[in-house]
Amino acid sequence: MSQPTVSRALRGDKKVNEVTRARIVALANELNYSVDHNALRLRTQQTYSIALVILCRRGENKANINPFYLSLLGCIAASASERGYNLIVSFQDSPANFFANYTGSRQADGLIVIGSGQNIEGWQFFGEYARHNTPMICWGASKEDLISIKSDNVQGARLAIEHLLSSGCKKIAYIGPTNSEQPPFQDRLTTYMAVMAQKGMPPICPPLPENAVREDQGYAAVNGLIRDKIDFDGLFCANDFIALGAMRALDEHHIAVGTDVRVIGFDGIATGAYAQPPLTTIEQDYVQAGEMLVEALIAVLKGDAPNIAPVPVKLLKRGTA
Repeated sequence: MSQPTVSRALRGDKKVNEVTRARIVALANELNYSVDHNALRLRTQQTYSIALVILCRRGENKANINPFYLSLLGCIAASASERGYNLIVSFQDSPANFFANYTGSRQADGLIVIGSGQNIEGWQFFGEYARHNTPMICWGASKEDLISIKSDNVQGARLAIEHLLSSGCKKIAYIGPTNSEQPPFQDRLTTYMAVMAQKGMPPICPPLPENAVREDQGYAAVNGLIRDKIDFDGLFCANDFIALGAMRALDEHHIAVGTDVRVIGFDGIATGAYAQPPLTTIEQDYVQAGEMLVEALIAVLKGDAPNIAPVPVKLLKRGTA
């Protein structure tokens, strides 16, 4: 084997085929050989580390972070490891702890930013660093100057609404932010409005309390619909936490979820499977999302154009719709 091939194989480079990589790794283990990472960093001027920043809502208890982001974190970590990169994880929520200069301080070669769209200050902060050519890939970012990957929110919203319609729903409400800067929420709302117009159905978009956790927003929105005596028989919720809050409100008013009112969420978080009844949702492909985020960052580091195609979604049918 040539030295470059051995080096790439031991770094987990996907360009080395699996058979060759397995042979090289087996021989390295047999010889008790391990890479001197300090020497490697000096020679290549790379850290072989990626920083992952998870933006939280200001003051948010880290135990209450949307599990969607924790699932995405796990898939990013696995993908980085497979490609020979270490992962540095940072939870940030306010100017007091915002930090992006991982490359300048030689802690990482680049960074991935995911997290709450409610942290507008945070996205503005990382947008500034992106403008100064910091290698950065984001998930669902609202800033145009940030290279961002997102799920196929348009297709997901259509799947959700068409399923509600095929289940016999005539008055479908959208429960989610109507003035969000986050492209995923914008796409889901725009698609809902377009489908309602195509079907000749009036849109139903109750207001959400600002700066509340998503579950409380869903709970308040549905309580508002019931209080204002607005008829509805289907709910398309912008994410699963909003859907869980909406279901809690329906249950308190003795409205049967899945029969009287059908509910569909968006994200596919594991918690939804344990709701009563289990939550029907649009599931995002976490594994592919993690791989695409890491691959996109590596492409940027190499000076190549990153693949930012939408991540596929699918309808996960359970008991609520």
